[in-house]
Amino acid sequence: MAGKAKFDQEAAFKSIIGAGATEDEKKADKPAGKGRPPVERETKKRVSLALYPSSYGALQKIAYVNRQSASDIVSELIADYVAANAGKLKEYDKIKTE
Repeated sequence: MAGKAKFDQEAAFKSIIGAGATEDEKKADKPAGKGRPPVERETKKRVSLALYPSSYGALQKIAYVNRQSASDIVSELIADYVAANAGKLKEYDKIKTE
């Protein structure tokens, strides 16, 4: 029967902290990271709107049927309005640069 291997506490400690390992070996041991990779996208800005209760109630019902949030519907409507008035945005930029 072979003798028992002796536990080397110092070697175990070095392997845990990565002492003596090259930078490439240290990087290879690390996992890529948890969660989804970061996505470059525009973040939303929180604003307050004053709506009539009847309009807001109808908006919530429509959002429920469409399986969307009321915020998503309002964002789409505003984006459509901005696209339809692109000429006014150009005019604004022209006025502000003068």
